[in-house]
Amino acid sequence: KDSMGSGRSAVLVEGIYGYVKEGDGSPVANAGVSIFDGFTLKSVKTDSAGRYKIAELPLSADQYAILFFTKEGYIPEAENLKIREKTDMEYSTILKRGDMGHNGFVIGTIYRPIRGGKIQFQSGIYSFGKGRQVTLERDHEVIKNETDQEGHFLFEAPAGRYTLSGEGLRERAEIEVVTGQTVIQNLRSGMVLVD
Repeated sequence: KDSMGSGRSAVLVEGIYGYVKEGDGSPVANAGVSIFDGFTLKSVKTDSAGRYKIAELPLSADQYAILFFTKEGYIPEAENLKIREKTDMEYSTILKRGDMGHNGFVIGTIYRPIRGGKIQFQSGIYSFGKGRQVTLERDHEVIKNETDQEGHFLFEAPAGRYTLSGEGLRERAEIEVVTGQTVIQNLRSGMVLVD
């Protein structure tokens, strides 16, 4: 057994790249593309052609990461990506314009990350909370929503400070919704530790 721990290099994906466009095919420049690996959120912006690239992700094959696509004035999108080993992955999306008035968006996922392993280090998202109730609260206003088949939730809410919580979760998040902007806030439902 190698005491140098060579099995610990978790960088298996060369990178993720793609385009963000509108329905008519025109590029969405300066859109935010964020990847969440269960532990950190890393963000880049699209260029004038709507292209983005996120290089070197510390993720293990067969685990998941989530891509978030955001831009002021557009409805945010989230996509779960299953990581394949040592390949560049392409993911492109279409963003739709949203008429939000004084509202902003909150997007996120209920997720369970995985971490650890002596023989092979693993890092990434292990599973998602599908069909779980998520609540956004402010004073006595309560907005409820349910996660979809991918474990994602999306709220459109008036600007202000809120508490975000999920059914059966200990973790709560204090968030600030800003007019026209998107807040990305994921809720963890525990963790899988690999020995």
